[in-house]
Amino acid sequence: MTKILSVCIILFLFTATIPFTVVSFSPIHNDDTSKNNPLLFSSYVREINESKIRVYLDKLMSFGPRYTGSENCSSAGEWIYSAFSSMNLSVEFHHWDYAGFTSRNIVATIPGSNHNSSIEYLLTAHYDCTPNSLGANDDGSGIAAILTIAETLSQFSFPYTIRFIAFSGEEVGTFGSFSYAKDAYRRGDNIRAVINPDMIGYADTVEGGRTLRFFYPKRSEWIATFAQKIARSYNEIIDMNVDALPNYIGADHQPFVDYGYDGVWVAHQDAYQWANTPEDDPKHLNFSYLTKATKLLLAVIAELAHTNVPVSVQLTEPYEGYGYLKNYSLVPLDFGKQWYWGLRGITVLLGSAQAKAIVESTDPIRWVIFCFDNNFVYWDSEPPYEWNIQGKHAPLIGKHTIRVYAHTTTGFVATDEMDIFSLAIKCQYN
Repeated sequence: MTKILSVCIILFLFTATIPFTVVSFSPIHNDDTSKNNPLLFSSYVREINESKIRVYLDKLMSFGPRYTGSENCSSAGEWIYSAFSSMNLSVEFHHWDYAGFTSRNIVATIPGSNHNSSIEYLLTAHYDCTPNSLGANDDGSGIAAILTIAETLSQFSFPYTIRFIAFSGEEVGTFGSFSYAKDAYRRGDNIRAVINPDMIGYADTVEGGRTLRFFYPKRSEWIATFAQKIARSYNEIIDMNVDALPNYIGADHQPFVDYGYDGVWVAHQDAYQWANTPEDDPKHLNFSYLTKATKLLLAVIAELAHTNVPVSVQLTEPYEGYGYLKNYSLVPLDFGKQWYWGLRGITVLLGSAQAKAIVESTDPIRWVIFCFDNNFVYWDSEPPYEWNIQGKHAPLIGKHTIRVYAHTTTGFVATDEMDIFSLAIKCQYN
């Protein structure tokens, strides 16, 4: 029955020729950063050096090609786990099994000191590669960067949690990150931003040597804007700019976007001809550039985890990646192998379901407003914040965006959004 319903939904969606995105989560866009020292983490940045990065990269290369599911990949994962453990971080394996592949992600955590907030930030990279490649740049560069950053930041505390995650399964369909994002969503993790460096080790032009690119979906533009601000603040000690560009869906940040979180893919600017070939080895890397990129990523993640977030909001229902009949979730619709069709994590409503939001705030909440397609529908000033999804003057048929705004009495605003496909004929005014 589940397979039949899933196939019917796919056929209907494609017949309707409707493009899909999924639930979005943009906790806040007017951060209280005015009191932050823009160079607060300059001493941390200066601890990053080429020698540290080379040690991690060379060790990863020693395992040879690391195709997901291979012994080499498993051994590399064991080493990454040990490396994080040696930093006295809390480390765990995240096991996943999908589409015929079985592997593990490695998750290391610096817990936030603000016990009144569940917000966390993710810095991620993938340690797998194609069967014929060492993956020095794709994505040994990212793994070396996050390990170096984790080593530097492990001795410090931040108000909000930072997780460093090494994914497997990227080269076979971003299955490792998909599995983690799905599980994180179903746990209710409050992930505010995912920063995914993948191929950050090459430059062969002057401009490319000073540029790090952030690719973002529209809802995650604030991350790229924040990174640009940090790059300007730290320019004298890093000499790196951030170029903000439209999204690329094939990297490990995208499953998180599909499951309702904000995320960006980070990469170098200059073309790299050796990706996924036997020539993707350390001899082609520009370690001076990789060092600068690592420094900038450290500054960005540290500043994010330090910056006060007065309010955040999450749409917790309807659930991502489910088919609904009225207010009953009937069947999961993960569609992990259909990521390139935009179906991963899609939410389909047959009839009216209930939207629910939860708010974390250090300031009193003035109101919570529910909208569809950015048009005001319903507001509430007391929890629980709930709304029966329906049209206002006409039924909600087809693709629509459900959005919630949380306003504090002091003027801060947080927002979250969910793109749905709805077949609900109920509306407020007939």
